[in-house]
Amino acid sequence: MSKKIKFLLLTAMCLIFSTTMAFAATPGQTLDSVMRMHGTITEINDDMITIQDTQSNQSVALIVRWDTEILNGRNGEDVDLNRLHVGDELTAYYSPISTRSLPPQSKAYALVMGNGEHDAIYMKVNEVEKVKDGVRILNSNNDVYVTIPKTVEDDANELKKGDAILVWYDFMALSMPGQATATKAKILD
Repeated sequence: MSKKIKFLLLTAMCLIFSTTMAFAATPGQTLDSVMRMHGTITEINDDMITIQDTQSNQSVALIVRWDTEILNGRNGEDVDLNRLHVGDELTAYYSPISTRSLPPQSKAYALVMGNGEHDAIYMKVNEVEKVKDGVRILNSNNDVYVTIPKTVEDDANELKKGDAILVWYDFMALSMPGQATATKAKILD
């Protein structure tokens, strides 16, 4: 093998190794953001549910696993997977990591059934700050702070980074990040 070919192979291997190391997860990184789409179910195929956005007509095929939360948006109660039907309206919360297929496929974190108007918002907790009468959490997208008073959820002070929670609120201040006060909250297992 000539020296040029050996050098090119060695250079290519170094590039591959350094690229792999650059994208490897490191301890202490923030949580993955959570993608959101409101729409209707267009297809159910075993453990995969396809959702079509009501406004943009974009679709995503979501893999529903044992740890996917399927919830009633009004009261936060669990909904059994076999109760979902084509045409049902919901808000899907899913991983930003997806396939390049059409529609893209991704892992579902939560499916919140309802029309989206007064339904719960699913969040992964990135930061928790104790405040006078409760806690204030920052979601994993780092774009929403929600204050949860003790009168709304006693156990909110036990939240930690990575926990999942449903919150309901009436309005959000249009600051950066947005800020809201929960009127109801449910910590998810």
